[in-house]
Amino acid sequence: MEAQIARDLPFESIKAEPEKYKGRVVVLGGKVLSAKRLKEGTQIEVLQLPLDKADAPIMTLVQSKGRFLAYQEGFLDPATLPAGTAVSMIAEVTGAKTLPLDEVEYTYPTMKIRTLKIWPEERYVRPWPYPYYPYLYRYPYHPFYPFWWDPWY
Repeated sequence: MEAQIARDLPFESIKAEPEKYKGRVVVLGGKVLSAKRLKEGTQIEVLQLPLDKADAPIMTLVQSKGRFLAYQEGFLDPATLPAGTAVSMIAEVTGAKTLPLDEVEYTYPTMKIRTLKIWPEERYVRPWPYPYYPYLYRYPYHPFYPFWWDPWY
């Protein structure tokens, strides 16, 4: 499938002229804004985000170039894609759809999902910034632990 993917096609171009790139296969990703069940499949509204080397979205929301709609054929439970979920996909550009967004009309590029990857939340949780060395705090046999510092000694 890698040979079919147009990796040199930026999202801005797809958003500007979705009809021109109809049928092209791209890799996109971002943050799920909503997912809803339709008769023929599931519609996922995604806030586009740049991808890293592993094709995982980089969750810096200010780098987004817009939104897009991705359609998954068959059953995909919207409960498995709550708002805020990080996803990336190999998708085919299918055109555009205009829907209301707040008080304006917004033109969404539409995609047909071929492969969907849901990234685990642990990937985006920052670890504790300081290392935890419990032996440095209360371990009287540590070579750098002087006994006169120990009030319980």
